[in-house]
Amino acid sequence: MGLKGTFFELPLPDLVEMAALGRKTGRLVVYDARGAASGELSLCAGRVVGARCRGLAAEKAFYALLAVTDGSFDFDPSAQLGEETCDLPAGGLLMEAMRRLDEVRRLRRAWPAGTRVRGRAAGEASAGQPEGEVEALALTALGSSRADLAELAVALVVGTGADEYEAWTALRRLEVRGLLAVEVPEAGVAGEAPST
Repeated sequence: MGLKGTFFELPLPDLVEMAALGRKTGRLVVYDARGAASGELSLCAGRVVGARCRGLAAEKAFYALLAVTDGSFDFDPSAQLGEETCDLPAGGLLMEAMRRLDEVRRLRRAWPAGTRVRGRAAGEASAGQPEGEVEALALTALGSSRADLAELAVALVVGTGADEYEAWTALRRLEVRGLLAVEVPEAGVAGEAPST
């Protein structure tokens, strides 16, 4: 017998933890608030053996699914599992997923809506070169022009296959190393960049 419900009734992290502790086997389909399928998890004896979400697979898909907080689920213990794409302990994945979600939330609070970014122009102080594909794409997309930070993070996810955590932390690393200038809007003026 399957289990259906909403994340209001049973949040996805709790559901995955219950399945892991109970060593459940089956397929868990996750639906967003509109009822569209966001992805699925395959479990075997409480371990995650398959995950997919918006073109992502394995750990990245698991982390993306845990970011869905408004929606519903359908767990089918009799579903035939497909090819195993991973074999990961659900408990460890849950802890890492929660850490990643907390970090993204922290960065979003530090960089509220309306935050703009620009790459450093030649001659401006900076400390090095981009490291990896996500950082390189961010700087290439910007050049020396300004962009909305949240829109740039989405573009990085789409353009590189990175997940949300990887996009936001890459932007933070670029800022720390001086390769990215961040312009946080003044309090109470969301959507407008502060005057310089």
